[in-house]
Amino acid sequence: MALSLRRSEQMTQCDLFIQPEAAFEILSELGEMGCVQFLDTKEDLQIFQRSYVAEVRRFAEMERKLRYIEMEVFSANITIPPAKQDPRALNPNETLAFENFLDKWEDDIVEMSSNEASLMQNYAELVEMEYVLDTIGPLLGDGEESKLGEGKFSMTAQQLQSGHLYIFSGVVRRTRSFPFEMMLWRISRGNLYYKQASEDKVVYNPQTDQDVRRVAFLAICQGEELSARAEKVCTGFRVKLYPIPKSSAERNELSCKISTTISDLEQVVKKTKYHRCKALRVVSRQWSDWSIQVRKASAIYHNLNRFNFDVTKNCLIGRCWVPERDLNRVQNCLESKSKEVCSNVQSFMTKRVTDDKPPTYFRTNKFTAGFQHLINAYGAASYRELNPGLYTIITFPFLFAMMFGDVGHGMILVIFGYWMIRGEKKFLDQKSTNEIWNIMFGGRYVILLLGLFSLYTGFLYNDVFSRSMNLSSSWLTLVMTNKMSDTDLMSKETIEINPAKNQPYAWGLDPIWVLSTNKVMVENSIKMKLSIILGIIHMEFGVILSLFNHIYFKKFYLIYLQFIPELLLMTCLFAWLVILIYLKWFFYMESSERFHGGCAPQILIIFIDMFLMVETKPVGEGCDAYLFEGQRMVQMALVFIALICMPVLLFGTPLYLMNYHSKRRKALTNRIGTFRRYQRGDVDKEEQTLQAEVNKHTVSFGELMIHQAIHTIEYVLSTVSHTASYLRLWALSLAHAALSEMLWDMVLEKIAIKDHSIVGAIKLVVIFAIWAFFTICILVIMEGLSAFLHTLRLHWVEFMTKFFEGAGWLFQPFSFKTILAEEPTSRPVVDTRKHRSEKN
Repeated sequence: MALSLRRSEQMTQCDLFIQPEAAFEILSELGEMGCVQFLDTKEDLQIFQRSYVAEVRRFAEMERKLRYIEMEVFSANITIPPAKQDPRALNPNETLAFENFLDKWEDDIVEMSSNEASLMQNYAELVEMEYVLDTIGPLLGDGEESKLGEGKFSMTAQQLQSGHLYIFSGVVRRTRSFPFEMMLWRISRGNLYYKQASEDKVVYNPQTDQDVRRVAFLAICQGEELSARAEKVCTGFRVKLYPIPKSSAERNELSCKISTTISDLEQVVKKTKYHRCKALRVVSRQWSDWSIQVRKASAIYHNLNRFNFDVTKNCLIGRCWVPERDLNRVQNCLESKSKEVCSNVQSFMTKRVTDDKPPTYFRTNKFTAGFQHLINAYGAASYRELNPGLYTIITFPFLFAMMFGDVGHGMILVIFGYWMIRGEKKFLDQKSTNEIWNIMFGGRYVILLLGLFSLYTGFLYNDVFSRSMNLSSSWLTLVMTNKMSDTDLMSKETIEINPAKNQPYAWGLDPIWVLSTNKVMVENSIKMKLSIILGIIHMEFGVILSLFNHIYFKKFYLIYLQFIPELLLMTCLFAWLVILIYLKWFFYMESSERFHGGCAPQILIIFIDMFLMVETKPVGEGCDAYLFEGQRMVQMALVFIALICMPVLLFGTPLYLMNYHSKRRKALTNRIGTFRRYQRGDVDKEEQTLQAEVNKHTVSFGELMIHQAIHTIEYVLSTVSHTASYLRLWALSLAHAALSEMLWDMVLEKIAIKDHSIVGAIKLVVIFAIWAFFTICILVIMEGLSAFLHTLRLHWVEFMTKFFEGAGWLFQPFSFKTILAEEPTSRPVVDTRKHRSEKN
């Protein structure tokens, strides 16, 4: 696996010659294998002009039916179980029977759904009519007009006797009742009686599948013109009108009939829902298998449309990319499937010589896939180029842990990553549509390694939720050597400990620094130097990796004109800075008489003076300005070497390429003259080929210089900017530690831990929950995401640009596993009401 990750798989372009009767079975097997990427040999044809367009439409219609059934199953709150096994693609011989079977199920479900919707509509209307009779009927009385003057818009007795009365009764949505009332008042100018029920009614609306709050009303007006206006208002407000008998006896009789009908209808609706749910449950058990079979068959015909049909040879001819490691598997598949279908002519495969750029393919497993996705998000590696994903497995978690170093926070990441890995099979079966969860679950092994490396750096920093661990620190012995009594110790706020008498701590930072007043200064110095050291090592490693690319692609001139100057430039300037840091650490210590802490020079001042070519001054009297004798001469030599590397980087490659292309162009021109002199039969074809080669080697020197100048300027400037960019390891580590300490001191310790009463014990439980919540949300999630993004930037820009082009394109094989894992990019929304009405 490591060898496969180091460079992409060697790819071969092949021509497939498949007999039509074996085509479906062969592609079905290749889809299960997932190692062939088919190319489109009919790019000039539209989709509707291809050979298998009828089959594609046929299976598209089956997918539509399955989506409709799925929607109906979900509407009934029925869970679709996953497929217990991976079924094969739907065989062409079984397609007609399955299509009829699926069509029958769809018709049955449409009929049951439409019947249920019709029954629910009738039931809702009867409930509303009963509500109107119970609330509006008493307002009419038994033909008397005495109660008609009690509404908001009343009518006098003279108005009631002067013409015909038009009565409107029904229900209106509660939210629209007041605008409806106002509109009736405006069109009638107050000449209308309006009364609505004091209590509203919640009625189920089957069209929207929601409960709607409605209120009953009674409106009485006089004259045909006014009644026509009122009817239009009712239509505009989507008011449901229900006629009410005039006499109370008729209303009572109608109310009894409606109550009986509602009771009977409830039983019918209940049985209809039961039969519909029973049918949907039967379908739901087989829906996953049906969907897999149909989607596999549809994908097969989509790829068969990329083949050419040779009429003379009566075979399908396709073109594809295949990894060389899988060539034998593909050939065996062609032979075995041809024998199974008893084909007269065997299907076969031939290698094809082409100048097309092969795709990039890395064989990954569930552990390495997450790291490879991080690299592919930046760009696909060029064909056979060194893959940064292999080295990212170690460098990415380590640089992340430099910023996130805390044993407690690292343990939270480890537990979360282990939990996802432990339930891996269960989570894979439960396909989630939550994008954030899918990203985290896909990187579960990345999260686990991030946590493990954070544990390591947390032990180095001696940091556990901003607290430290004491593994036999010698600070107490140093206090005792000062020969101070307990009283003297208690009387002083601070005490200075001489590090010359200190014994080295067993692992990482001594816990005494947690109590010291200069803790921030010490951590600041250590973490800043560590970030520079690791950053320069990381960048130089990237430059060294470019050497292997030059050797593999046989661009040996780049070794002398690009790799060596780049490595020297980086080493003479910034690797020298790392050496100075180590020399200062080893030379200067309190136990030394000559190299004691007071005379330690400033590395930054020495480095600046090195660039300015000036002599560095000592920090005090009796101190040395340099770490060793002859240091200034060494530094001047290093700067001189670095300056020489710049013109080599700038002019070396363009001059070499210009000379190389000139020689090749001259040789090809002489060959063209030879062909013309002897007048060979294929001179035109050969001359065109050679002329194309001449044009290929006709390159402008200015273009080469511009390209190389951009590369040189970018590299020289990036040596400074990229080194400074690694200081984010120092800055984020300090910020993470400071935030963790502040959260502990200000929330947990100050509010709860210092209170030793009984109330404090109760308070500790509550405050601990708050502290844990902020720790996970802020320090683990937010700070972890920030450190993750910064680590990603350090790899994409500072590390990978030293050797990685990323100009390739990914190998996307025809694989059923990939097709079934992806959700359809565009699912049409099915209007069930329209669909049911069309069926009826």
